Amino acid sequence: MKKIKKPVWIAILVVCIAVVIGGAIFLINYFKPPVEDSLSRDDFTEAVSETEATEAPTAAPTVAETAKPTEKPLSTYGQKLSDPPEDWSTLSFDELMKKNSDIYAWLYVPNTNVDYPVCQSSDGNDDFYLDHNIYRQYQFSGTIYSQTLNKRDFTDPVTVLYGHNMLNGSMFASLHNFEDKDFFKKNNTMFVYTKDKLLTYLIYSAYTYDDRHILYSFNMDNEEALKRYQESTLDPHTYEGQVREGVTLDKDSKILTLSTCSNGGGNTRYLVQGVLVDVKQRNAQ
Repeated sequence: MKKIKKPVWIAILVVCIAVVIGGAIFLINYFKPPVEDSLSRDDFTEAVSETEATEAPTAAPTVAETAKPTEKPLSTYGQKLSDPPEDWSTLSFDELMKKNSDIYAWLYVPNTNVDYPVCQSSDGNDDFYLDHNIYRQYQFSGTIYSQTLNKRDFTDPVTVLYGHNMLNGSMFASLHNFEDKDFFKKNNTMFVYTKDKLLTYLIYSAYTYDDRHILYSFNMDNEEALKRYQESTLDPHTYEGQVREGVTLDKDSKILTLSTCSNGGGNTRYLVQGVLVDVKQRNAQ
């Protein structure tokens, strides 16, 4: 057998060590909890309270008494929705935007780990937050984000928010809970905070989809194209999909789509979709 020359052997060893180190770094970054896991809505409701207590102790309450959360009645779809979070009226976007002016919303899906700020890059790089945290630092887990194809006020016919399917359960990984029929049946509500509103969505569909870009693939400004897309969400033609009975959509419906990687092939995505059913005004800034 021909001997391998020493320089070649050393080169092979160096390459092997580099591969091992690179793999270790990848795994550390993949499983490392994202920085924003320590960032909760409580952090920003407390900030409001402290400001009011120290700077304006005699000022009128930030939120009018008539704006208190009330029990959500049966919606037009015959579904009983979850109650709004207790802090819905006091989350401060002024405090959030001190962290990063690209933060424009907060997404909360009860009984999942989805409870995160939402960003949209203002520097022209639509996928900046695919691998950057809310402090604009590189981080493998990224941030929940939308692209500039969507307005920031959730008035588009279809708004798409993206998040990673992290193995540690963070970001959008727990959306896969909706693959379970019983979980889907019992959990039908998601909330979006903006600076001046609380938007409530009825979750009506959850399924595996191909990896096409939804907003590029369908002209949502065209009524017929929008109708075809809406119909596809109500009948996704997938054996593992969940669709809530009794939901109908029309040209005025506002759909929120949460998109993450599926647990299968790399050319598929898992979508959880809701239709806007309620809007409450918020006074807290």
